[in-house]
Amino acid sequence: MKGLFFALVLLTVLAVPRPGPAADPCLDCHAQKTPGLVAYWRASAHAVRKVGCIDCHGSDREANHAGRVTVDATVCGGCHKAALTTHRASKHGAGLKAGMGCTRNKAKSDERDKSCSLCHKTGSAQPIVQVACAMFLAQSPAMQRQGCLACHQVEVRCDSCHTRHGTDLSIARSPGVCGVCHMGPDHPQAEMWETSMHGVLYSQGRGTGAPACATCHMHGGSHDVSRGISPDGPPDAARISKERTFMLSICAECHTPGMAARSLADGDTIREQSGKIVAEARAVVEDLQREGLLSPAPSDRPPHPLAGNKFVIGPHMLYEDLSSVESLFFKLKQFYAPTTYKGAFHQNPDYAHWYGNAPMKLTLSEIKSEASLLRQVQALKKRVDNLAAVPGTGGAEVEDMKRRLREIEELRLKGEISAQEYEKMKKQLLDEKGL
Repeated sequence: MKGLFFALVLLTVLAVPRPGPAADPCLDCHAQKTPGLVAYWRASAHAVRKVGCIDCHGSDREANHAGRVTVDATVCGGCHKAALTTHRASKHGAGLKAGMGCTRNKAKSDERDKSCSLCHKTGSAQPIVQVACAMFLAQSPAMQRQGCLACHQVEVRCDSCHTRHGTDLSIARSPGVCGVCHMGPDHPQAEMWETSMHGVLYSQGRGTGAPACATCHMHGGSHDVSRGISPDGPPDAARISKERTFMLSICAECHTPGMAARSLADGDTIREQSGKIVAEARAVVEDLQREGLLSPAPSDRPPHPLAGNKFVIGPHMLYEDLSSVESLFFKLKQFYAPTTYKGAFHQNPDYAHWYGNAPMKLTLSEIKSEASLLRQVQALKKRVDNLAAVPGTGGAEVEDMKRRLREIEELRLKGEISAQEYEKMKKQLLDEKGL
């Protein structure tokens, strides 16, 4: 009987309806102070299902008003479990470790999530994901918030795509929402898609079924945006084959399997070619570093947030306090190479060629030219240094020669004179001294 009694009590409690929106203690005040927000929520599926403010924000009014409460992905995952699971498995789930950067830089007093396991495999320095956190750490707090985390907190913020108080899926599925982050010089997917035939047909609304971002990257409503994309990190033949098969199944909804396979294979080839150009350019820069020809030298720069005053050229390379040749390499690696192969995968010939391939190769030529110039200048400086050993040559004359050579060198490095003009002016100066 006692068990039956408790069962009846439990059924009675469960049968009590949830308080409706009108009973929410936040609504009366916020309807006056933030009426647009409340109106947006009232039109949502949450309001229809009587999911009110306290269901997501909690009942601590003071903490909410003080900004100490964050409605992150784990809160949403309380109801949307499958979406959270697939989201965490994707590249979105590895955004930037939600602004942690690297826990070694966190203050000793801040032990919140201060764990190597956030980014590294257990018992290993091997990163779970390649996150270029050094660029983030080098920025001011304001730039970190507005220029980095506004996109990279997608890892823990569902409202990056879904907005904060609405539930209209047409907004989350809109290419414009993806374009908020996936645009610009380092990953112009929005521009690529918009000006491809897919994007043109989609925008015209001709009933062609032309794909948008979610069609290919969130097929069937999945939140794993990495499906169909070759994974980063060490080669994994089995996974690459699996993801390619998946992407081909999507392409085959509109295209013949053969045509889709050839197109994606071309993208693979172009990515491989781009990688070789990046490697060639990197080797040039590394040689210049070994020869001590980078200016400013790493030892003369502000400390790198992870490496101090060491030379860094990999994923954690910064885009500030660099030599001219390193700046060129950064653009080639970070902007032009990805644009080249991503343009191919997004079916946009102009982005693949003229926005990616051409400037990538032109920049490689510039890097090689700068390297040659730096070596010429170095050899010339050695010749000038030898003037001190020439009988009748005073120290003041040597210093004047160095100064004039530096001035010509700076004009060339600034682009104010051409390489040909530089050679001519240098020859004239050397001829004056009989060198």
